[in-house]
Amino acid sequence: MFSQRTSSSTEGELIVRNLQRSLLFQGVGEVELASYATYAGVQNFSQGQYVYREGDPGDVFYVIATGEVELVVTRDDGVNCVVGRIEAGGHFGETTILSSKPHSVGARAVCELVVICFDKHFFNTTILSNKKIHNRLDALLAERLRVAFHDYAHPAGVRQPDREALKADELILFKEKAFADPLSGLIKSKNNTIRPSRTAQKLQAAIERFVVESDPYMITGEVGTGKAMMARQVHSQADWTDGPYQEIDLREYEPEWLERILFGTEQSVHPFAQMRQTGALRVSGGTLVFTHVHRMGERLQKRLLQAIQWKTFTPADSNRRLSVRSRIVFISTFSLHQLRKSKKILPELLDFFEKHHFDVLPLRKHKKDIPLLISYYLDRYSREYEKKIYRVSSETLGILMHYDWPGNLTELASVMRRAVMLAQNDEILPEEILLGLPKSEGKWEYNILRIPWIRKFLSSSIFPLGPRIVVGFFLLITIIALFFGPQNGVSNAGITMGWYIGWPLMFFSFFFLARTWCSVCTLAVPGRILQNLVKPRKKTPSSIKNNSGWIMAILCILVFWLEVVWEAHSTPYLTGGIILAVTTGSIIFSVLYSRRSWCRYLCPLGAVNAIFSMPAIIELRSNRHVCLNRCQERACFVGGATGLGCPMFRNPYLVDNNRDCIMCANCIKNCNNSSIQLNIRIAPNELWTLKNPRKADSFLVISMGAILFPFALPEKFSQLVDRLVAAFAESGVVIPDFLAGSLIFFTLILVFQLGYYVMVMAQCFYVRTERERLLPLLGYGFIPLILGGYMAFHLEAFVSGAGRIVPNIQEWLGLQYSYENIRLISSDSTYVLKALTVAGGLLASLYATYRLTERSIAGSVLNIKPLMIPFSFLFALAGLFLFMV
Repeated sequence: MFSQRTSSSTEGELIVRNLQRSLLFQGVGEVELASYATYAGVQNFSQGQYVYREGDPGDVFYVIATGEVELVVTRDDGVNCVVGRIEAGGHFGETTILSSKPHSVGARAVCELVVICFDKHFFNTTILSNKKIHNRLDALLAERLRVAFHDYAHPAGVRQPDREALKADELILFKEKAFADPLSGLIKSKNNTIRPSRTAQKLQAAIERFVVESDPYMITGEVGTGKAMMARQVHSQADWTDGPYQEIDLREYEPEWLERILFGTEQSVHPFAQMRQTGALRVSGGTLVFTHVHRMGERLQKRLLQAIQWKTFTPADSNRRLSVRSRIVFISTFSLHQLRKSKKILPELLDFFEKHHFDVLPLRKHKKDIPLLISYYLDRYSREYEKKIYRVSSETLGILMHYDWPGNLTELASVMRRAVMLAQNDEILPEEILLGLPKSEGKWEYNILRIPWIRKFLSSSIFPLGPRIVVGFFLLITIIALFFGPQNGVSNAGITMGWYIGWPLMFFSFFFLARTWCSVCTLAVPGRILQNLVKPRKKTPSSIKNNSGWIMAILCILVFWLEVVWEAHSTPYLTGGIILAVTTGSIIFSVLYSRRSWCRYLCPLGAVNAIFSMPAIIELRSNRHVCLNRCQERACFVGGATGLGCPMFRNPYLVDNNRDCIMCANCIKNCNNSSIQLNIRIAPNELWTLKNPRKADSFLVISMGAILFPFALPEKFSQLVDRLVAAFAESGVVIPDFLAGSLIFFTLILVFQLGYYVMVMAQCFYVRTERERLLPLLGYGFIPLILGGYMAFHLEAFVSGAGRIVPNIQEWLGLQYSYENIRLISSDSTYVLKALTVAGGLLASLYATYRLTERSIAGSVLNIKPLMIPFSFLFALAGLFLFMV
């Protein structure tokens, strides 16, 4: 309570002058104000100090003489939100007096603050008795209510993470920590303690350094390494921090609108301005975290640079300078070196952050911390799912320690959460570990399993058994014809059924049915029959798994080498030998190892299927939200009462591409939660969103592009072989035709690989990115065009050769036959279809390459210049394909 007091004439004059500047007391005479001054008190508050807190009793009315106050509300989750700001001349505290209730908001000094105070009794009996003041107060309270409604409908600022995210305990777990029995027998350390690695210690040291400092800073590192968690940790540990933590994803905001949020606008004359006018940079103790900073516009960069250098800024429509109260943090998945080379960030900004920067290393470079992380996540998710799981088996820990974690902490958290959900006992077992990240979402797709007859067909025992029986029947006839029919390639029904009907139909199926051909393939049937008898439990060796991409690529190239150089397409015995070799490989690996190891890791035909199924218009995926929140059985992977599990060792929850899914529908039959989706899609976005691009895939793609030339032009290839043999003969060296053909065949592959490498190096230099990043990635953009070339060639083979089957059978049976007029459609019509196929592949490759280039560089706007090199390569390749087919 403030009672009447004797104050010096100088202090009384100062109070009067400040009251005259107040909007509430305008029009009140100086004599009356002087009488008020005798009952007034003066209080001083330092920056960040609370005048009062939310819930405190209130019996004082305040008028701001100098300084600024922000009104703070604490949300249910404990986060402080600034809901209003009052400048000099404004007033506050009257609502508590009028309502006789505790303060509904807290009042905090933004800077050095001086307030004039009147007690409750004087406010009610004297100030409110003045009708002018009373009427103006009513108007200001009405305006405050109007602003509150407007701010409720149009909230200011940017989204804030929830309270759980603000805990940031994912980084606290890097500190030294004692552990219980679950890991004590697996990790050797003194005093039964998990000690963080040097990398984790450096991270903690950086956090402590940023906590003590107040300057802006930058955090860089791969996706999922915990950059935002580190920023939250700094915010939560800083003693001076009492404002909101706000993450601003620059991909989600229009530049002009974002500037108004950050810098605000000129304040209104009313003491309670809308929060949009204030500007996020003015929130005391707040932290503004900008993610994907390479997308920040140059204008915003310049304004932030000035704010960092001068520690002041001007609102969007004013020249008045205001002090910066929030801390600025930049986060990027690109290194400082990459950002500097990209020229997307001002050099002056990067120069500043050179001294205020930390690069978070990926998890694969500090695997020593994995046991500590496992211990933390087991505890966290056990509490979340009300389980008691605090141990992992030795084999499980080995799996987790040997994995490279491309998704870093994000992936590890996802894997451990899923494992805890699936665990039936108090220990995590290997089969409960699903390595990998869930598929990306957000593209256009339609689940055709919503159509009842499609779901019924795929869920029944008819599929894939029925189609497999049909394929098996024709394959059996093909093998009999190859070994027992005429050995003239033109006359052999097996050659026609294999190379001119079956092989083209397989290539056509890639675009429409993805890798479904593998599910109905009968070459693996003998192996599966033996596997059911032997029941092997041995797992595929890691050496095969880790190198399967290269193994399949080499075996696939060898199959095409046999077809081109040894002319398997016209040699029945050799064609039959290829079929038997693939079948034999399947039998051996089916007897030795569980599931379909041959099909997943080694089959050369599977390699072609895997690569060319990626641009398909169909995909099999799961609803990851259903899998994560409802599934407990894992029947899609391990099998269930209705059928076997996934033969390709892939859980649908983790499938993000068609490469490893053979569309066998086992998961559709086994899933009890209707999570599995069979989607028709417009764009195969897996080509540019694939999380783990492989060099082996790009190598095979480019090799397939080279092989198409001798494949589609056998006569010209034979002429080249003859010329090479003759050239060697002139120099006195005699070489066989197959050796000359092999030299040309592999030289073409080498030339294409060198051409691709040079193109990638030129692109890396032009767009300023690393070779290791672009070399495995860019090859996926060529897949649609090369598939279009093969489809065009096989269209010609099918149209011109499939009709031979009738005279082939007639000749085999000794009946009258004729090979004239067997073409299915005219040459002109065929060429139009081939040209459209190549053109469609070109368009798809252009778009995929555009998206891949956009992914590979640090830039918000991608113009035509970075695309000129790969686009030129694609147009040249498409032109050659059109010439050949």
